[in-house]
Parts: sequence; structure tokens; C-alpha cells
Amino acid sequence: MSRTGPHIIETKSKDIIRSKIDKFYQNGDALYRELTERDYGIDALIELFKEGNPTGSLALLQIKGTEKKFKALKRKPYISIQISTSNAKYGYQNNIPIMLLYVNTLNDEDIYYVKLQEAVGSIAQNKIKEQKEISINIPISNCIKEDLEPFFETIRCSYRNQEEST
Repeated sequence: MSRTGPHIIETKSKDIIRSKIDKFYQNGDALYRELTERDYGIDALIELFKEGNPTGSLALLQIKGTEKKFKALKRKPYISIQISTSNAKYGYQNNIPIMLLYVNTLNDEDIYYVKLQEAVGSIAQNKIKEQKEISINIPISNCIKEDLEPFFETIRCSYRNQEEST
């Protein structure tokens, strides 16, 4: 069995994400943990700390890679990505935020993210039941360049929202 192009892209995309996170919080306030069990749609976990202390804020990461140039939709400020409906079903659980990361492996400056629960919440459930894949739209404003703080804040905000609703 040979290594296929998609396997290589998957490995590169995970390496890019790990590197970005490790470089951003050099004091270790974000810990990236790759999941090594068979892939069911969740590739890694990220845990956030504050001054070295655990905060309880963590997120599951679903990482998708491509070598194609990202193009915004013609009429809307979004990047579109196809994901399997089985992966989209993760978006219906609300306990832990699931962050979908879309990585261009040829230009590691282009990383887009969206909270999967929010992206899937706007899609009719019958589409998820009837189709093999669905389109997820990621706002072009959700682009990670050098500053990952908005990405981390999305995770933190998920926990503030949960605390407020209880």
C-alpha cells in the first residue's frame, strides 16, 4: 500500500496547525494534542491555559487540507469546503466546541476556521440525512495569519456562553 496524495496533505495540514499553535503561545498556554486513534472526523484536541494554569477550555479539531488556492464565493464573503455528512453530525453535539480548520498546505498563511456547531446549525437536518457531503461556509474574516487570538477567543467564548445558559 502506498501513501496517497490525500494522506500527505493530511499530515502536512496537521503539522502546520501544530506549528502555528506552538509558535503563538510560546509560554505553553495552548496545548495541541493529536489524536492517534483511527480518524472518525476529529484529528486533534487543543487545551487552553492561562499563565500555565488549566482553564478547562478545550476544543476538538477537525483539520482539512488542500493544495488548491482558496477562492471566496462570488456573491458572499465565504470560503466553501465540502465535508462528509458523518463528520458534520459532530456539529450537533454541544458539549465541546468543534473547530473546523481548513489549511492550504502550499501557503501555510491561509488557514480558515469555523465553529462546526454554528456552521452545521444553519444547514437543514434532512440534507445531512440524505446527502453524502455538505458544503460548509467559512467567513473570510476567520482567516488565521499570524494572530491566532480570535481563534482561541472563539473557543473561550463557547465556555462563557455555556456558563451563562446554566
